[in-house]
Amino acid sequence: MLAANAGHTDVVHFLCERTPDAILRRDVRWRDAIMEASRGGHDTVLQILLTYVPHGAQEAVQRADLDGNTALHFASSNGNLLVLRTLLAAGADAERRNAWSWTAMSYSATVQAEVYLKGLVTEVERRKMVRQEVEQLKNSVKGAAAIKAGGVRVVQEDIGVED
Repeated sequence: MLAANAGHTDVVHFLCERTPDAILRRDVRWRDAIMEASRGGHDTVLQILLTYVPHGAQEAVQRADLDGNTALHFASSNGNLLVLRTLLAAGADAERRNAWSWTAMSYSATVQAEVYLKGLVTEVERRKMVRQEVEQLKNSVKGAAAIKAGGVRVVQEDIGVED
C-alpha cells in the first residue's frame, strides 16, 4: 500500500507478482492499494494493481473506504485525469455516492476534471449502449439463422423432360 501511494512501480510490480492478495488489504480507514494509487495519481501503478488483483478489476474498483469513498472519488478529488480514465475503463461506477451522498463528480478538484469526468462517463455509457445493440443484433441474427435452417426447401418439377 505504501509503494502504491508513493508511485514505486517496480516495487508494486514485484509485490503483485509475489502476493496479489495484498492488493485488497485495507488500512485502518479501510483504504486499499488501488485507492492509494488513485489518490496519488499513479496511473501506471494503478494499471499494474488492476492487472494482478484477485477476482477482477471491476469488483476491485467498486470497493469503498469507511466514508464510502471509492478510488474514483479519490482520483476526482485530486484531479488525476489519467487515473479517472483507467478506473472508468475498469468498470468504476461514477454514480456511486459516499456517506455524505456525494458522487465522484461532486468531488472534482477543478472544473477541468469535472468536465473531463462527465465526458468520460458519457463515453462509457455510449459504448455500453452500442455493445448492447450489437449483442441484440447478434441474437436476432442467430435466431433468424435458426429459423432459416429449419425451413423447407421447395423443388419445382422438371417439365418437358422425358424418361
